Amino acid sequence: GSSVQAAASQAGSHWVLMAANDNSPPGASRAEKLSRRRHPFQGRSVAIVNDLTVDEQWYLYHKTRSLKEAVRTGADLDEFRLRNTESAVYTIFMEDSTRTKESFRNAAEFHGMKVNVFDAKTSSFSKNETITDTIKMLCGYSTGQSLFVIRSKVEGVCRWLEESIADYCADRGFPRASFINAGDGRHEHPSQEFLDEFSFLEHKGWDAGSIHLALLGDLFHGRTVHSKVDGLRIYRKVQVDLIAPSELALPKMYEDRMIQRGYVVRKFASIDEYLEQEKVATIWYFTRLQLERMGDKVKDKQMDLRRCVSMRRDLVDKLPPNTKFFHPLPRDSRFPTLPFFLDNTKFNGWDQQSQNGYFTRIVLLGMLGGHFGADFQQSALSEDGKPTSPLLSAFSPEYSAMQKSGGLESPLDLDLGFKPSALLTSGDFIVEKKHSPSNKVAEKSSKEVGLMPISNGIVIENLAAGQSIEQVWNLMYMVRSILDLHSVGGQGVRLSEEFPGKGSGFIAVPDVDINDWDRQPLKRLAAMAPGSTLRVVKEGLVDREFSLQVPPRVYNFKDITCKNTACVSHPQNLQHEVMPFFTRTRGSEADGPDAVAFACKYCETQHSFWEIWNYKGYKPQDYTL
Repeated sequence: GSSVQAAASQAGSHWVLMAANDNSPPGASRAEKLSRRRHPFQGRSVAIVNDLTVDEQWYLYHKTRSLKEAVRTGADLDEFRLRNTESAVYTIFMEDSTRTKESFRNAAEFHGMKVNVFDAKTSSFSKNETITDTIKMLCGYSTGQSLFVIRSKVEGVCRWLEESIADYCADRGFPRASFINAGDGRHEHPSQEFLDEFSFLEHKGWDAGSIHLALLGDLFHGRTVHSKVDGLRIYRKVQVDLIAPSELALPKMYEDRMIQRGYVVRKFASIDEYLEQEKVATIWYFTRLQLERMGDKVKDKQMDLRRCVSMRRDLVDKLPPNTKFFHPLPRDSRFPTLPFFLDNTKFNGWDQQSQNGYFTRIVLLGMLGGHFGADFQQSALSEDGKPTSPLLSAFSPEYSAMQKSGGLESPLDLDLGFKPSALLTSGDFIVEKKHSPSNKVAEKSSKEVGLMPISNGIVIENLAAGQSIEQVWNLMYMVRSILDLHSVGGQGVRLSEEFPGKGSGFIAVPDVDINDWDRQPLKRLAAMAPGSTLRVVKEGLVDREFSLQVPPRVYNFKDITCKNTACVSHPQNLQHEVMPFFTRTRGSEADGPDAVAFACKYCETQHSFWEIWNYKGYKPQDYTL
């Protein structure tokens, strides 16, 4: 039978089927079949490392390897060139750069593309124009595809532009634009990660069985380090040694993600401490200390911090054989973590690493520009034992499991012939408890907490169950405030008999017909009060009963904000088109196996239950629900 090949890309929190059965006529040549398939890469964006699956990353690495070999042997390079003079590359750098900007510029010129070095400092950004308006305008200045390489202090810019500009281009008949994140704040730097992993593979002789890597320096601000959480997935076994004092330590969010991926993670406060033990890595990745971002709080001890993560002559003899040092550069010439005496030694891996940026970015632009990819097959690179990526197809068992568990929302634009109740379309976060209609019981919870039982309306029970009395009251007032239920009904606290000082909340709201609610208030309620019970009361009896669960996504609410002030969705960045959007994700292991968190769609910052809500009357404390 005919083979069906699929390539999936992660766009935000959902998966898009990129290619399916090619529907080629019988006897069609391989070239004809390939031409009939939708291109697996053209028009896609790379905002984070995971925007390329593991198989797709392997494709980039092997294509880069072929390019370097062709350069080494003096072969004809035309097969690697896009040669489309109407394709345009815009390098938009709102932070200073040398290696990233120049390697992308030269990579674009290698392909024969139009290169536009956008001067952000003299642009309309200085007149407070949003980046969305700027990009819309630039997309119309070429008849071919536009590719934007963007560096910004604002995090999540490329993810936002990917989704907002796609519709804009489609409506106007423009080719779909691509966006490449060249570093956004302290979030990620995916193209740097690709060249880093390519460099590690070269050094290891293309052995992907395992890697033992030491990460040193400013792990807190280092976006190149943060990208390694996902970039290292190309190896079957990963051991990461984090070497940094507490002031420069890797943010807990990234450490948790490493552990969730099965990496072995160890932590050390200094190189001296690290070299006192026996299991020392042979691949070391240094980063520059960005103490200027930390202000006066480290001013008095900056020399001590630098000494903890800087190589010294007296340490060299303690290194294991075949050790190689890497660094994304630049080095601080005043206080280099990799001193200049190492430049002409066998330890220098950073010079070749920097040159690899040119080759990997040639291939990346070629992929997104539609030149490379016709020979890409999803499973081709796994035949020789290379790791494959999870969740590659919308027909995978994982995807089906997500559907069954309510992880995916049902489409709401189906013509059902009637307007369905929000309860009908909210099964991804509200589960009805079944009971016999003939055995309806009276609503008596109100009476138990000293309130008059309601005849018709809703009752919300078990709010903040197991928390302190103060915390329970805080949540009840928060629910009333955000759902605008200030002036109706009553509320109370049911004390725990087993745990003194603990309890759960109860809210009764008379004369409310839940069928009049749409998904938004229901989703708000579920997001604020997961684990609670919603009872619908009719004529004094409990007519229906629902269990509230954390929604898979929370968005389109005026009451939510990403608390990362560097996020593109945060109000202080004045990107007014960008609305907050959160995805339910796995919480920290320390909070238990069932812990959940909310991750911002744009900057990926994880939030606790309380942190996404703009409730001024509540001050978060050290507890979770």
